[in-house]
Amino acid sequence: MESNYTSISIKKRLFALFLAITFFLSALVIRLIVLQVVNGNTLASRAYKQWLRDLPMTAMRGDIVDRNGAKLATSYTTYDIYVRPADVEDASMCAHILATSLNEEYEKIYEKVTKRGQSEVSIAKSQEKEAVENILKTYQNGIFFTENTSRNYLYGDLLTQVLGFVSSDGQGQGGLEAEYDKYLKGVNGVSMVESDLKGTTLNSSLGYYLPAIDGLSLQLTIDLKIQREVEKIVASAQINNAAKSASAIVMDTQTGEILAIATKPSYDLNEIPRDDIETLLSLSKAVTITDAYEPGSTFKIITTAIAMNEGLTSSHDYFYCPGYRIVNGVKINCHRRTGHGSQSLGQGLSNSCNCVFMELIRRIGLEKFYKYLEAFGISTGYNLDFPGEGKGVLMPKSVVTDGDLFRMGFGQSVALTPLALITSVSAVINGGRLMQPHFVTKITNTSGNVVYEKKPTVLNNVLKSSVAESLNPLLRDVVSKGGGKHAAIAGYDIGGKTGTAQKYENGAIAEGKYVASFMGFYPTDKPKYTVLVVIDEPKGAYYGGVVAAPIAKDIFQAIFDICETPKNENAEEEEKLMQANIEVPSLVGLSLTEAVKKLTELGLQYLTTGDGVYVKDQIASPGAMVSKGDIVLLIL
Repeated sequence: MESNYTSISIKKRLFALFLAITFFLSALVIRLIVLQVVNGNTLASRAYKQWLRDLPMTAMRGDIVDRNGAKLATSYTTYDIYVRPADVEDASMCAHILATSLNEEYEKIYEKVTKRGQSEVSIAKSQEKEAVENILKTYQNGIFFTENTSRNYLYGDLLTQVLGFVSSDGQGQGGLEAEYDKYLKGVNGVSMVESDLKGTTLNSSLGYYLPAIDGLSLQLTIDLKIQREVEKIVASAQINNAAKSASAIVMDTQTGEILAIATKPSYDLNEIPRDDIETLLSLSKAVTITDAYEPGSTFKIITTAIAMNEGLTSSHDYFYCPGYRIVNGVKINCHRRTGHGSQSLGQGLSNSCNCVFMELIRRIGLEKFYKYLEAFGISTGYNLDFPGEGKGVLMPKSVVTDGDLFRMGFGQSVALTPLALITSVSAVINGGRLMQPHFVTKITNTSGNVVYEKKPTVLNNVLKSSVAESLNPLLRDVVSKGGGKHAAIAGYDIGGKTGTAQKYENGAIAEGKYVASFMGFYPTDKPKYTVLVVIDEPKGAYYGGVVAAPIAKDIFQAIFDICETPKNENAEEEEKLMQANIEVPSLVGLSLTEAVKKLTELGLQYLTTGDGVYVKDQIASPGAMVSKGDIVLLIL
């Protein structure tokens, strides 16, 4: 009986053991299936990474070229140097060679070469080919190189604010470099070798190489020849006027393409002041695109165009200027305190008479005026292919007083960017088509194939074409006969308008701070070029006709020379009329009335600054030779 019980007990134990073994084997099989089938690829990848060491291969950044293919920014190959301490056979010699070749401290390099516990140690970045070749000639064990790229701006201090720059790791920083970074940067590759857990390269190592894909290139609307001349002219203007800044934009009137754009002061893009953040941020700012300002009388072009489009005025219209207008009991002065008297619309533009434009804006009214500002894109922007595009600053309609509205008519109490002003005026003079401004016309790959092309885009048809037909000749007279005379060039029909605006700080007029500007275009019948010049806080003379118009003249002359634009058939006659043959009299000490009488008898125009009764100083100086119709500034 006892024997049978023992036999049954043994069988139960064997069965239990069998079940345990079966369960263990089943669990093991399931685990192997999970490891090899379900998670096989993941685990293999992890193992692969543990014994495969990789070094980056930086893609070559795409070029930036002008409209004719001339390079503005390009990249070239440099080398990053690494050491694998576990592979270095003679640390002292290795450190000595690296320190000598790289002009670095021996102790600093030796510390890196002997650093254990890391597979790779970075020694130097962005080294030239000469340094690399010198190292390879003398020592190789444990030293590795990867190709990198460095950015070169071929013209240094040119298009500084527009091109932007790249960071030390090649990422676009500001300007077009940032806006188009994802296209320019390409896709990095990698160089890999097999190594053990200590980072030592295996003798049987197989090399793996995934090549980088180079970036795409940008073709801009910029014309390098025009840009270089504009840069020189603007730089001289900023220095000669001791101005806070000087800027200019040249736009293709018919397409919205930006042919040239410059702001001074600036800096060389190959010598970026990275250690002075405040200066870097200040000089990197594209103020013509980002910052709104009160344009002053250049805005009168837009006011006139709106009134013409609404049938509220014409070239046959007449106005009277007593030197001021009373608006709700408040006196708003014209710049000529003695008044312009009776004058036509064209004369009002030539004289830049504020009273004329106060009357035009009264006829237009607030609702229509704001509607047109939106249609011109002033309050909305243009979706420019550039980071940080600014928008106009407009008062809410609900708080605009009659006084505010009347000042808006002649370019005060309204702010817009220089880009918005030149884009809007181009729409006025090209027949009413608001063109989208842009910088990039094509994006191409390394084979030169076009992967993107920007076509001129009409954003809005703002005005009737008849407005340009009526207004453009009046603006031509502003340059040939009126306040824009200093922008005139014999043999060329240039139209335009001067502008002078006081600056405000903390809601109050900033004493002695002005913005002088000039908006011009050529030719007047079918404009091709629109030019805007803005001089911020010039010292001394500050009127747009005196300060900014001559700069615009220089820019137009440069364009005509570059494009070999022929003069018209009336060039000789116009040249004679423009010859300087009038001697400016001494006016200091005279009353304003006496001074004006003398200037009028000589056929000269005048502007005044100050509220005095007698002339304290004058520009141009006594004895200077000027032409009929030129302006003399009387300081009262």
